[in-house]
Amino acid sequence: MPLVGSGVSNPGGAVDGRHPADGPGPAPARSARRQGQGPRSVAPLIAGFLVVLVGYSGPLLIVGVAVTDAGLGTRVADNWIFAVSMGSGLTGLILSVWTRQPVIVAFSSAGAVLLSTSLHEYRFSAAIGAYLVVAASCVVIGVTRTFSRLMSHLPRSIVSAMLAGVLFHFGTGYFAALPGSPQRWRVTLLVAVMGAVYFLCRARGSRLAIVFTSAAGLAAAVVLRLTTSVTPRLHLVDLQATMPTFDMGAMTGLALPLLALALSSQYAPGYAVMQASGYEPDMDRILVVTGAAGVVLAPLGSPGLNLAAITAGIATGPDAHPDPHRRYTAGIATGVFYIAAALFGSSLLSVFSVVTPEFVAAITGLALFGTIASSAATALADPAERDAAVATLLCAAAGFSLFHIAAPFWALVAGLLVHTVTSRVRAPSEKSA
Repeated sequence: MPLVGSGVSNPGGAVDGRHPADGPGPAPARSARRQGQGPRSVAPLIAGFLVVLVGYSGPLLIVGVAVTDAGLGTRVADNWIFAVSMGSGLTGLILSVWTRQPVIVAFSSAGAVLLSTSLHEYRFSAAIGAYLVVAASCVVIGVTRTFSRLMSHLPRSIVSAMLAGVLFHFGTGYFAALPGSPQRWRVTLLVAVMGAVYFLCRARGSRLAIVFTSAAGLAAAVVLRLTTSVTPRLHLVDLQATMPTFDMGAMTGLALPLLALALSSQYAPGYAVMQASGYEPDMDRILVVTGAAGVVLAPLGSPGLNLAAITAGIATGPDAHPDPHRRYTAGIATGVFYIAAALFGSSLLSVFSVVTPEFVAAITGLALFGTIASSAATALADPAERDAAVATLLCAAAGFSLFHIAAPFWALVAGLLVHTVTSRVRAPSEKSA
């Protein structure tokens, strides 16, 4: 049962004030070793900073790719980054204070990838309409408490396969960044160094693999003289809202896949991450707050705010604070850093304009390797659903458009059709076995 007013579960009971997730060993000694500064430690600040740093090291670049591929301007990028950053900061801060849990809110990198492959198919105003529908749907799901029931009707293998297919192009982008030309050996070396650092960090189990990879890549780019003379520009965001329009193609091609991705690849694993640290998050409350913020921020270009999954582990574990009842301060710190970063919008993107495009392609591809691996593993885990998952993955990876509806929607349709047919055909033989 959760501790009263804390939302922290206590399976088996705490011993000497120790949180179960901390494992065996005297709590005071473990706390002293980790922090050495008592409850006023800077550890929550460091955790919050790292969450934002990881979030901006990979997904931010994907936002830039999406805006560029859709032929949208710098102002759209400014507004988009402001909206998702400010929304993540405010909602995470409010929910962390309200629930006394380290609730980390972020924008979905998978959703940004989906938009980068599909956004050019629709008017931007129609995309805004789709964002509004997704955000409003999250509010309704939270108010009606239908999260678990809705997820049970959508096979996770199919949604994971759709995500893996959508990410496929970006994963191969890392290898495409290896030019193979003798005249461009420096670029090849840069991309190889980044890959080596990333996979070594992953092998060591580092949560900051993409941060170290970015730092190593930037250093290598300087040494190899692959930087440009462009000076990063810093300017405050000039906000401009876009009036939404509601187009059936955008509803099916953008809204439905975005909602499926949000629920399955963000909210569900984010819930699991918090549970693993001993918390029992109120998913209905989180859905209502993030959905309501999404409705307000959609006209500025926000495709949605979600419970963080990957970066949440940085702020929910004992390294963020030895006392589980005080770890919510890491959520507050994360919110403050996101709000501060929001003010500069695409100025953050301009930092990466000083390096070669291959650097951007490589870091974006590497940032998604973990998501691709986990999505593919989940999609193909059940042999009974493997055919449907492969059909979904290949359809999403094909990247086509039919009736002005992008491939991710058709991937869901294909996967569900194959799943329905194969499960019905297989059932009699299984019963007779």
